Amino acid sequence: MNKSTEAAASPSAWIELPHFDWGPLMAEDTPTARFSKGETLFSQGDVVRQVYVVEEGRVRLLLLSAAGHEKHMAIVGTHGMVGECSAFLDGRHSVTAVASSDVVARPIGYQQLLDGITRHPTCMRQVLWLVNVKLRILANQNLLLSEGTAAQRVIHHLVQLADTYGETKKEGGTRIGIAFTHQEMANITGLSRVMVSNVLIQLHEQGLTDKDKSHCVIRDMQGLRQRAAVI
Repeated sequence: MNKSTEAAASPSAWIELPHFDWGPLMAEDTPTARFSKGETLFSQGDVVRQVYVVEEGRVRLLLLSAAGHEKHMAIVGTHGMVGECSAFLDGRHSVTAVASSDVVARPIGYQQLLDGITRHPTCMRQVLWLVNVKLRILANQNLLLSEGTAAQRVIHHLVQLADTYGETKKEGGTRIGIAFTHQEMANITGLSRVMVSNVLIQLHEQGLTDKDKSHCVIRDMQGLRQRAAVI
């Protein structure tokens, strides 16, 4: 695995896995499923009939409280899988999956998944990696949401993104290799989009971050780490 697929001490809540290969789990004629932005792939408590491999777009995973409050866990993109965390427990989805953008995905039947990973150790390792990373992300999210300020929440996720997907620029700084929207950052931090925008503007004005088209560039990684002191 390369840098983008290694489980760092504090992995990014944006999960992009372009080098993962799920082909052995799929039949050649496996159809694609398309979901519009905001459409639900499956809901918390639903019976696990299939899981999905994301081919295009992103899917956000969220927990719903009894009162209907949403707590966002992770955003899964290219070649990530959603639905696998509950497939080996009680057979019911523990989270809700919603398209964060228009999504193209490949469904893999529940039994097909179970049979496939026993025959293909690489796919089993990929599933185990995903389950463990999502557990670590959930633990980090719990601590961050309970103790972090608005700025610390945003900065923490910027550091995670840079550690996981950072690309060193010749002229200096670290370019985050995947683009994210302010709304996605708001979802994952439990903040409003306006508050996230304000924090990002402040970081830019302080010389800590910059923009490269649709990508964020970290100008002062040490300065950001000092401000993300919760975790």
